[in-house]
Amino acid sequence: MTGKDLLKMAGHLESYLASYDGLFSRVESRAHFRMYARGQLGTLERKSLEPIADAERIEPRTLQLFFSQGRWDEAGVRDALQKKIAQKYGSESAIFVIDETSDAKKGEWTAGVAPQYCGESGKIDNCIVTVHVAYVSGAFHALLDGELFLPECWNPNPKDALITRKRKRAEIPSTVVHVSKAELALEQLKRAKANGLPGRWVSADEGYGGKPWWRKAVADEGLLYVVEVPKSTAGWAGEPRLETALWKGNGRPPKPRPATGASSVEMLASAATGLRFKKWQRFKTHDTQKGPEVWEVKAGRFWEQSENAPRGAQWLLVARNVRTEEIKYFLSNAPFDTPLTELVRVAFSRWHVERCFQDCKTELGLNHAELRSYKGLHRHLILTAVNYYFLQDELALYKREKNTGVERKPDRRCAAGAA
Repeated sequence: MTGKDLLKMAGHLESYLASYDGLFSRVESRAHFRMYARGQLGTLERKSLEPIADAERIEPRTLQLFFSQGRWDEAGVRDALQKKIAQKYGSESAIFVIDETSDAKKGEWTAGVAPQYCGESGKIDNCIVTVHVAYVSGAFHALLDGELFLPECWNPNPKDALITRKRKRAEIPSTVVHVSKAELALEQLKRAKANGLPGRWVSADEGYGGKPWWRKAVADEGLLYVVEVPKSTAGWAGEPRLETALWKGNGRPPKPRPATGASSVEMLASAATGLRFKKWQRFKTHDTQKGPEVWEVKAGRFWEQSENAPRGAQWLLVARNVRTEEIKYFLSNAPFDTPLTELVRVAFSRWHVERCFQDCKTELGLNHAELRSYKGLHRHLILTAVNYYFLQDELALYKREKNTGVERKPDRRCAAGAA
């Protein structure tokens, strides 16, 4: 991008931020909102509160108070962001991608910090974990939402003086307790739909897709999923025949049960009665720094062995990485006339959210905040999503102008929102 392009972006940023002004009750909060956006989108090497405050020539404590105690509507900011994305990039074929990211921490006083799996280090480590939903519409992607995961060890316990002090110091409301990551993700999906974001598909890794109840809840929301599942997921490649044992008149009458035992998806992938004789089809899922990512995929019907699973047959996809020979398994509730190309597109869409995390950490300082309070961390996640959308929107417009040679006109909707 040229200097002229960057100057235009700065002008667009003020109009964009002004469209959120109604959600900040005080002039000071609006000013701090702009300071934080400039800090995240600027050239600072470290984008925690202190360097941003120093660059703006204010006391770091001022920005800390903006996040922890400032009177502004963070839920309203999140909802406004989602409505903007729906208006400009909403698509019925869009994908909601669920994923989580982590941030290693040395201390024990940050809200939600605990020894748990940390993606940054690839092992159990002291960290916080946040759950997010991203929106993928064509080539465009952005983060819609984000929430702090609170491990069970942070639940209120009157008999544990340490956890009582930690919750008080982290300013965790008494009503906030441990909720599973899958439940957090489901609530985020519901909020996105309530804010008018269109979309047909949901994609997630096996941490979410491996829970039958979660897939059923997603289907109950009217969404189609293509999600990764563990290789131990059990069921049948054909609808199982049911049989009922002879009742001897004692106790409850026996219930019908499958006549044959279930097999894992790993076994069905190579079983003659499963997908063994299905042909592999090759797909390029996306480009990486190492070159194109290519997977071979074959698919068939699958009846799951679980009382909590969606009823009837699902798609079973078996995918094999051409370069590494890694195997992945996916289930989908899509109609059986859905083209395999579409199922593969959704199944391998998670690279978009991984790119969102990478960009937000390297460019916006998602993992630089150094905030400890529960509210402060949530507000940081929301404002990072707000600023990341601006960056993605500007890049999309820049590419469009470069390809067409037509410059963008001022956004009247943003100007109206600033009034």
